[in-house]
Amino acid sequence: MELARLLLGTIVYRPYVYIFFLCFLFFSLRHLRRNGTIIYILVSYGIAFLSEFSATRNGFPFGSYVYLDDTRSRELWISNIPFWDSLSFTFLSYFSWIAAAVLRNPKAPSERLYHWQTAVLGGFMMTLLDVVIDPVALRGDRWFLGRIYYYPNGGDYFGVTWANFAGWFFVGTVTLLTIQRLLRRMAIPGGLWIPGVLTVYAGVFIFNLALTAWIREWVLLSASGLVAVAALAAIGLRLRTARK
Repeated sequence: MELARLLLGTIVYRPYVYIFFLCFLFFSLRHLRRNGTIIYILVSYGIAFLSEFSATRNGFPFGSYVYLDDTRSRELWISNIPFWDSLSFTFLSYFSWIAAAVLRNPKAPSERLYHWQTAVLGGFMMTLLDVVIDPVALRGDRWFLGRIYYYPNGGDYFGVTWANFAGWFFVGTVTLLTIQRLLRRMAIPGGLWIPGVLTVYAGVFIFNLALTAWIREWVLLSASGLVAVAALAAIGLRLRTARK
């Protein structure tokens, strides 16, 4: 009963996380089917959790940071990590994986899904998302996220450390390389709905830009907007070129 209460609490307090996660389930079940989706969730969550567990103790791979456990009695935590936080890596890595495949071959993204270069590019596309997400999340006490973590030594990019971004690239790439290896062997068939996935990838940017505007961080909004526009424009140009 206690576990159910905490799980319900994490959904109630973080509905936006689970909306994006439901989008992931919709696309992944269509694309990877049930078994592939289960593997994706277990692998991506497991790598993310272990990475956060490590980083909050020895700084690898995200650099040193600390979670504040003010909500431990209201939502699910695994050890010292909020459940929803590691879960976010699941849908962010998936959307980034598909976006990378589109960038590498907009006419036939499925043909590039299992190339290692796509995993590396996917890690980069995921890092671009975090460049927009993390600075506004760090200011969560000014919106409905709440103050959930901090960097003991501060950070050079709107309070966020460069080590954090390097860690996201590392974790995103390792996650996708592992997923590629496991799912390639299973040869799971399925439909890949590119427009829908790209729309949600863009939606992650838009959601976080809206939050940045809401808290009136105009300089941060300008910087984050440039990152989002660059990422989405690159995808748009590739798709446009492919139609010619």
